[in-house]
Amino acid sequence: MALLLDAVFLVDKAGALVYVSPACESILGYSPQELLGRSMIDFVAKEDRERTIEESKFVMAGLPRIGFENRYIHKDGHYVHIMWSARWSEDHGLRIGVARDVSAKKQAEALQRATYSISEAAHDAADVRSLCKAVHDTLSTLFPIDAIVVATCDAELAAWEKAYQYRDSGDVPVLDWRQAQHLSTQATQAKRPFWHRIEAVPVDGAGQSVPHVRAEPLVPGAPVETGTQVLAVLPMHTARRAVGTLMLYGPASALRAEAAQRLLAFVCDQTALAIERKQLIDDLYQAARFDELTGLPNRRTFGEFAREAVRRAQRTNGKLAFLFADIDGFKGVNDSLGHAVGDLLLKEIGQRMKTGVTGCGFVARHSGDEFVAIVQDAEVVERIDVAVTRLRAEIEQVISVNDASLSVRVSVGVAVFPDDGESMSELIRVADRRMYANKSERKSGGASFLQRLI
Repeated sequence: MALLLDAVFLVDKAGALVYVSPACESILGYSPQELLGRSMIDFVAKEDRERTIEESKFVMAGLPRIGFENRYIHKDGHYVHIMWSARWSEDHGLRIGVARDVSAKKQAEALQRATYSISEAAHDAADVRSLCKAVHDTLSTLFPIDAIVVATCDAELAAWEKAYQYRDSGDVPVLDWRQAQHLSTQATQAKRPFWHRIEAVPVDGAGQSVPHVRAEPLVPGAPVETGTQVLAVLPMHTARRAVGTLMLYGPASALRAEAAQRLLAFVCDQTALAIERKQLIDDLYQAARFDELTGLPNRRTFGEFAREAVRRAQRTNGKLAFLFADIDGFKGVNDSLGHAVGDLLLKEIGQRMKTGVTGCGFVARHSGDEFVAIVQDAEVVERIDVAVTRLRAEIEQVISVNDASLSVRVSVGVAVFPDDGESMSELIRVADRRMYANKSERKSGGASFLQRLI
């Protein structure tokens, strides 16, 4: 039995190991003496424990089993794929199992599946987070992953965003976000992976620790102790730019294996391309639906929202108000102070309108120095003159732009559904006419703002 390449295990009714043949050490890294008396299920990969327990019930019921496969955790941390032949000895009250290491075959199959799976996820994922989740699910079938973070960045590495995060338990030491950004910047600028051993920093002799952890760089190719956990910071680049990093925390023996590093390089390439593609789609969507200068919805987006708001009001016999606002004398700001100041002024006014309408309506930039809003709150609509007076007063407060302090005046026209029209086009026409009437009357010293508002 000592010469067998397969390992023989004897397990009692409670699941404890009572005998292990010498071949176990070459398969799992543990000597027989290290395993005797310990529960066998403790060495099974967490994801495989439930079905392993179910399989053991069949064997203990007197049904010989051949070909059952599961994964064990090697002493140094990587997965070992085992194929079992097992039966129950009623005379001895023991489960007899013969374990064959099929890791090489399973890993080759898994790498092939992972390559296809990640390529498919990169193409089909609805968003960056679902892509990262698919990558995580695939990698976790190959390596024991205690923590994973996917960070994305802008082209200049100036801003990092956490796109995905997983942590197996609270015992896993993780970098704070500031440290993670620093290591990610290093890896993307160097365009190569960085490996670190991380550990919690003790506070004092009482054995307490703080959330901060220390990251100790590992020399590429340098050997590490058995059982060492490492943090891999893997840069993700496309042909055009840096996209982000994939950070994995797990056993060094699994993550630093040559086959694993080839797969991880492939994962980073595919994920980077998918992230860049999705970011481009998001950029195009943003450009199509939002005003680049103010960040407010644009005319097209407002039109869609407004038409739906009118339809909803028609169904519910509700009311809504349409506001059309124009900045008086805006051309003079551009002519005297320059377009850069004019742009800053438009951004500030847009934000003031948004703040004034938040909670009761929807604001958009219509064109140039014109803004529009829909107010849907019934109580606000009933007293729209008061609401608009308050909004106008907020907008007309002094605005500091660079070294200039500017005071602006805003002409506003309002149309109420269904009193002034039953379609969006009618409401726009009425509000636009009233806005210009309000502008000309205030210039000529005519009727007050409130008198001519509606």
